Amino acid sequence: MNSYNKTLLVFLHIMANRLPSHIAMLPLMHRDHETKEHTTRVDSSPQSAVELRRLLEALPCGAVVLDAHQQVAAATRVFSTLLGYPQGLTGDLNFRDLVDAEDAARVDDFLASGEAEMSHSLCLRTRAGRPLRTVMRFSRLASGNAPVAAVVGILLEERAVASTPVQSKLPADEAQAFARVANWEIDVATGRTLASRTWYEIWGLEPDTEVTLDAVFLRIHPDDRDLARAAVQQAIEAAVPFRFRHRIIRPDGTLRWAESAGRLELADSDGAPKLAGVVMDITQRRAAEEALARYYDIVSASPDRIAFLDRACCLLAANAAFLTAIRQTGENALGKSLQEVEGQGPLSDLVYRNLGRCLDGGHPVVDDIYESGPDGQARESEVRLFPHRDHEDKVTGIVVNIRDVTSVRDSERRLLQSAVVYAATSDGVLMTDADGRIVAVNAAFSRITGYAEAEVLGRKPNLLNSHWHTKSFFTRMWRRLVKQGVWEGEIWNRRKDGEIYLQRLHIRRVLDGRGKVTNFVGVFAERPVSANGPKHVEYLAHYDPLTKLPNRLLFDSRLAYAMDPARRNRTPVALFLLDLDRFANINASLGHQIGDELLRAVGLRLRETIRPADTLARLSGDQFGLLFEGIQTQTEAQEIARRIRSALQAPMTVRGHQVFVTMSMGIALEACASNDTDVMFAHAATALSNVKHGGRDAFRIYSEPPVGTSTARQRLAEMLRSGLETGEIELLFEPRVHLETGRWPGAELRLRWHQPDLGPVAHERLLALVESGGMTVELGQWILAEACRQLRDWTLRGTPIGVLSVSISETQLTRFDLVPSLERLLRSNELDAGRLELSFAESLLFKHPEQAREVINGLHRLGVGVALSEVGTSWLAPQVLRRLPIRRLEIHRNFVDAMPDSPDDLAIVQALIAMAQALDIDVTADGVRDDRQRFILLNLGCLEAQGDLFAPPLRAPHYERCLLQISEPPTDAPVEPRLPLV
Repeated sequence: MNSYNKTLLVFLHIMANRLPSHIAMLPLMHRDHETKEHTTRVDSSPQSAVELRRLLEALPCGAVVLDAHQQVAAATRVFSTLLGYPQGLTGDLNFRDLVDAEDAARVDDFLASGEAEMSHSLCLRTRAGRPLRTVMRFSRLASGNAPVAAVVGILLEERAVASTPVQSKLPADEAQAFARVANWEIDVATGRTLASRTWYEIWGLEPDTEVTLDAVFLRIHPDDRDLARAAVQQAIEAAVPFRFRHRIIRPDGTLRWAESAGRLELADSDGAPKLAGVVMDITQRRAAEEALARYYDIVSASPDRIAFLDRACCLLAANAAFLTAIRQTGENALGKSLQEVEGQGPLSDLVYRNLGRCLDGGHPVVDDIYESGPDGQARESEVRLFPHRDHEDKVTGIVVNIRDVTSVRDSERRLLQSAVVYAATSDGVLMTDADGRIVAVNAAFSRITGYAEAEVLGRKPNLLNSHWHTKSFFTRMWRRLVKQGVWEGEIWNRRKDGEIYLQRLHIRRVLDGRGKVTNFVGVFAERPVSANGPKHVEYLAHYDPLTKLPNRLLFDSRLAYAMDPARRNRTPVALFLLDLDRFANINASLGHQIGDELLRAVGLRLRETIRPADTLARLSGDQFGLLFEGIQTQTEAQEIARRIRSALQAPMTVRGHQVFVTMSMGIALEACASNDTDVMFAHAATALSNVKHGGRDAFRIYSEPPVGTSTARQRLAEMLRSGLETGEIELLFEPRVHLETGRWPGAELRLRWHQPDLGPVAHERLLALVESGGMTVELGQWILAEACRQLRDWTLRGTPIGVLSVSISETQLTRFDLVPSLERLLRSNELDAGRLELSFAESLLFKHPEQAREVINGLHRLGVGVALSEVGTSWLAPQVLRRLPIRRLEIHRNFVDAMPDSPDDLAIVQALIAMAQALDIDVTADGVRDDRQRFILLNLGCLEAQGDLFAPPLRAPHYERCLLQISEPPTDAPVEPRLPLV
């Protein structure tokens, strides 16, 4: 029983001692029913009865006074209203009419007994007949143990009300329900719990549920249960009050947070100690506290200075950063005006200047202020003032947010300056994201490359790739970028129109604050190429000067690279040969200048039709070549051909003339070429020839020839193998001639096959048959052995043979036993290694750079000379020659043969000779056929040549005789033209 009810009983007992024994004559205590009879009874009652009436009227709880026969003598207004009698209980009402027979019998037993008090749970009936389960305590009002003494029944707690109207709730219970707080009592001896209706609602139990202390513990969350048991146990044993928070597991599985508090009440008149206390549902408060805690952590951890000012501009709250900045503690600063804690500073001036705008107008303010930092340096801060509104949308103060933006403002100013430089610079600027996709370019980029910004955004920079550089070049570039963050150098790139140009490129990576790559920025400038420089030589060697497109040499190299089986992820290749129909008629009717302009216009239109990664070249005259990778089927090739024809159907305007052109196209697919570039070109040429014979202005795809063709090739390979075994293949020696002295400083070894059925087979055709027959290595070993044997014979006889040059095939280069096998041959023949020279095709340096470098260095260690043949047909670069021990260069006979009629070929020969002289490398011109070419080579500085002008390839005896008597021509060779001495 709580202290309030105990106090009530004390008062009632005090009044009972002053009552007469005829307490049964007490009137009903309701002034609304004061009748004359009532007045008489009151008048006849002592003054104490009036005082008792006044006391009952003032009581805020339910109480009833019964006589010895359970007749209702008096009742409080709360008790009457609870039972549905708002005007008061009638005088003839008996308490037996308000309870069940069983409860009435228990009250009769108590009245008949001599006990002073009794607490009992009983069920009252309201005026409407609804049950009202309650707990009531009955106590005698008269002193002594007279069984006839009147009793007062106090309603301790309403246990449950079935369909009870809201207005019938007790005021105390209404307050508990509203505050989500409930009181409870626990009998320490039995564990029986007595609690209010709100307590049951908090725990999620039905009001009539019998609850014990152990059952309560089981409803507490396991993580909080031990704490609860310990607190309750300590309260019982040491009479220490307790308060703790815990979670409640309701029957429906939901969780509620609650705070329980209580203490031990020692035994009273009923002799049983009890735990009494309250429980409060703090679920919402807990959520709010967690939210506030998170908010406080965020605000406290923020580097921004945050504060709250009221309408009087007093500081009510501030985070640690704000207090640190004003050098104040919370105790000293909070509650004071901003001007008092900050002084006459820039922040105060800004706040007071904008008070009207924020507080009265309700508008936020953003402005910058300048302050002195801890180091005395000026700092720039951004101040934001936000009006704070309450739940009624009234402005109650200002939230101040101050952020140091010194570095941000500096960055903004630098960005503005950089943007001006970025837009105005004459250098091209390209920016990519971390994945290498273009995100921005400047105007100079578009001017240099020909690509508009919209054409390159989202694409990768490899659309500018000229394909001049090897894959290892770009691998080294990106390796250095990743490792050092910067790369600078020269690179050849391609414009939109296909022209190759040299640029000086600087690439730098951009890192964020955590060291992660965010961007790559490339700045480049077009670098002019010297007319006599090596780069200009490369350009002349590989690009058509009229259309600026790749020429036949570069096209061959790209085709070989695309068809290289060693390439990873190699995709199928399609080769297109295109001829302008009746172009000679245009030249004849409109002139060569119009014809040249038309070729340039056709090249540009073709370039716009294909992808940037596709190769377009001018092969010769009016013939163009197209190389496509990734063409899987004939249907794809046909679709490309139709698109090209459609693009060329529109008329072209050349110097005021409207010209219509058509094209014939021959197409070869790699599937029919067996990885052989020569075969693929032949297939495309065959298809092109068929188109021309069929009427032109069409395209055709080459189809496989009959099976008998491959059978004939196999028969030739078998004949070759037999001829190698029977000695039908012999060595020939083609002299190299010194153009000034006429002497022969050396010879180049050639082959000839005397086949009975075919007749003499020349060197070039023989090598093709050897390659197709799979006998390259076998024949190469035989040639090296025969060359060493012949050198040994000439050395023993004292013949001044000079240096003998032997060509090495691609297969021999890629086999890693070339150097060891040659070393064994030199040792077994006791030869001077300097008398032997091995010659490699220039293209092998780029197809197999690692193997070529290893073999050439190995030969150099042996003392064997190294020469490069077919120079000018590939991507030879001076830096490659500087790194390798190359002794001699041999210019390809196609360039020499075209002199002096072709100015382009003459320029290439001149540039190659100049490069060799600059690098101190000997140079030989192959294919000299008349005196004009000889004199041109002498004037250009080439001192060594070979060709039909001097002597054809000779057998060993004839070569030896001519070497000893150079003025006597051999009997089985044509007369050698005399070589005038200069």
